[in-house]
Amino acid sequence: MSKQFKVVAVSTNTNSFGLRGMVLMAKDGEAWQVGANDINIKKKGDIVTLEMDSVDVIFANLGFEIPVKLLNAPESVINEVWGPT
Repeated sequence: MSKQFKVVAVSTNTNSFGLRGMVLMAKDGEAWQVGANDINIKKKGDIVTLEMDSVDVIFANLGFEIPVKLLNAPESVINEVWGPT
């Protein structure tokens, strides 16, 4: 199973390991903050498809690290990012 996420923010600076932060959001409002190196970083607005097992999103397949689950986005933010449903 897989799920699409849109990149809604990308940091301009890196952490001490050279990773940039990205915020990803799905159409249902599920949101994650992840880190990625310069090879795996995406641009704001890019759509990424993440594989899922029965419970978890799998980030390593795209080279994303240190995932942190964020609160689900409210409908107004979902509509702003993905357009009205």
